[in-house]
Amino acid sequence: MIGTRPTGLTDFVRGVWGVDFTDTWAHSLNTDAHVFYVQPNSIEATDNGNTGESPQKPFATVAAALLRCADNRGDVILVGGNDGWQYGGGSAWRTPIIENVIVEVEGVSIIGVTADALGVPWEPATDGGTCIAVNVLGVELAGFCFQDPVFNNGTAVRLVWTGGGGTQYGENAKIHHCFFGDGMDEGINIDFAWNNHIHDCIFQSIDYGIYTDPAKSGFAYNLIERCWFYECAISAISGLAASSANLVRDCQVYNSNAQGGGAATDEGFDFTGGARNMVENCSFSCILPAGAPGDWDDLNTAGATDAWINCHLLNGNSVTNPT
Repeated sequence: MIGTRPTGLTDFVRGVWGVDFTDTWAHSLNTDAHVFYVQPNSIEATDNGNTGESPQKPFATVAAALLRCADNRGDVILVGGNDGWQYGGGSAWRTPIIENVIVEVEGVSIIGVTADALGVPWEPATDGGTCIAVNVLGVELAGFCFQDPVFNNGTAVRLVWTGGGGTQYGENAKIHHCFFGDGMDEGINIDFAWNNHIHDCIFQSIDYGIYTDPAKSGFAYNLIERCWFYECAISAISGLAASSANLVRDCQVYNSNAQGGGAATDEGFDFTGGARNMVENCSFSCILPAGAPGDWDDLNTAGATDAWINCHLLNGNSVTNPT
């Protein structure tokens, strides 16, 4: 439940249902912001007849909740937990969120609410589908466990900016406390979207953690911090297409190929063709440059004018950009 409604503009509302990071938007409740509830496992859940503003009568889909949201009103969609994780099954509420959602409401927050450390399970609804495509500014996503045990080739989140007469402005997003799991091809696909803040996420055993299509436009001015990239098969961060001016800090990359001295070409961070990126205080399961498979220069590639500072490797700290 929401705490006591504030009495003045300086009052502060604590997190929702004990979820600390929901504090970030709670101040918006000083406006006429609405809170909508989604729980497809509830026997009272329906998109036809419910307003979604009561947890006892929630919507069945996130798409229905988005239709009730308004631009920059501070609306929040709270998505209840389920036992739909591919290794779960001990609960009666087993239905995960299975949707391909397009977010076209500016400034909305979509928050998974559960005590589960991985977040609320969410799967793509179609083969090769995208769970959440963001086409507008200032969207917050948090508390979800993205998985694709059915099709094994989905994308969890896609941010696209077309601008200049285009119709998609999916940047300035906040994505945090999410798990991107086995079966997903791409965790976060960024196409020319700037100024996003991605933090405290886990990318586990997927092809790409954070990805930009080299045939499209790179991303810039993104802050990526405190993320764990574990066994990303192709690349933890693939910032091709001249991705530039990004800051990556305090992240961890485990790659068993590199750890074992095997070839791991650009399976870590790849900023080929980019410039002015900073990578600082990150840890990698590789050795210092040695002209050997899986070393610092094999696992990663820096842009021409990047600055990679004090990263921690198996046998010491880096003092050069990876080439």
